[in-house]
Amino acid sequence: MTFTDRILHTIYGLPPPTSGIRKEPMQVLAVGISRSGTESLREALHILGFNHTHHGFDTILPPSSLEAMYRLLQKKYTATSEADRREALTAKDFDTILSDSVGVTDLFAAEFGPELIAAYPDAKVILNVRRDIDSWYRSMHNTMGYYDKNTIDWDWCKSWFSAELFWIRQTMSRTMMPRFFKGSFASNGRWVYRRHTAMIKSLGLSEDRLLEWSVEDGWEPLCRFLNKPVPDIPFPDGNTPKAWADRIAKTMEAHHKRAVRNMLLFVAVIVMVVAALWGYSSEVI
Repeated sequence: MTFTDRILHTIYGLPPPTSGIRKEPMQVLAVGISRSGTESLREALHILGFNHTHHGFDTILPPSSLEAMYRLLQKKYTATSEADRREALTAKDFDTILSDSVGVTDLFAAEFGPELIAAYPDAKVILNVRRDIDSWYRSMHNTMGYYDKNTIDWDWCKSWFSAELFWIRQTMSRTMMPRFFKGSFASNGRWVYRRHTAMIKSLGLSEDRLLEWSVEDGWEPLCRFLNKPVPDIPFPDGNTPKAWADRIAKTMEAHHKRAVRNMLLFVAVIVMVVAALWGYSSEVI
């Protein structure tokens, strides 16, 4: 941990999200990018008995694992080569976030796809894709696109007065999104999507370990790959961009209120200190 990171932890430190001790083996790595059926797939895996499958909502709602994720990102991007990255991040590192999970999906899984595949060699790998890339791009823009910016606005101001809001911005807007999308999702999203899909396919995984799958494929190929019976229920629908935004807003409301309260307290303290110093200097004169 760098000196700067130690300072950030001192000011904004959050409790670790899990014990770090794995209870069950990791079984499923769904390494497709967000908005490629990740929520539908997670719900499907739960129906098939893979409890618990980690999703981006587990990271942000509540954001207790964001600081731990930031450490993993720092460790990954200080490695000098792809081989070093895979060796640098082990199952022990990932279990600081995933020890309570037997599966993982969403942007965390995509970001660390090769490293997770190397760290958990017995886990099945699902490359969940969205065949219409333009539809994926629009969906991503209307949801995760929020984290593609780090502009100085009201949310930016509040982020300095709440540990949860700070780590959301530090991890998502200042680290994960710009790193994964090579500086800008808006500019690079489509070709990064294509490159990520090609990269996972190029890892040389056997057919019994890797499944390329889309929500439109439904239960049968997924269940055949995972050796599970096909449920007699419709495949889960997942969440729309509006449902995603509503869920985020409802959960983050408390963090925003606390940030405003802390900001007002900070301003009040500054005003009192300035007033006291002004009064003292007037007495001296």
